[in-house]
Amino acid sequence: MAENPKRKKMKLKRGWIVVQVGLSEIISNDQIQDYCCELYKRFCIPVSYLYNPLFQTLLEKASEIYGYQTNGPLMLPCSVEEFLVLRWRIEKVVSNK
Repeated sequence: MAENPKRKKMKLKRGWIVVQVGLSEIISNDQIQDYCCELYKRFCIPVSYLYNPLFQTLLEKASEIYGYQTNGPLMLPCSVEEFLVLRWRIEKVVSNK
């Protein structure tokens, strides 16, 4: 499948990584057949987040769902809202050090 020309590649600073966050949902409707609605959002986070115990729990869940090998960004199986709360909690711990 060809890459979308409108999608720009992110240039990252050293020590940062791109993660893709979101959940696939099956939506049911009597008049419309079931379809899969994928809502994903990409974030740039410091690599140091990967070592945080809160984040490692999410990484374990990702490895169970997606496996260890991926093409593209690291996929995280949580909603965007859950990820934002997790990121806030990690930033709060880091800023208190």
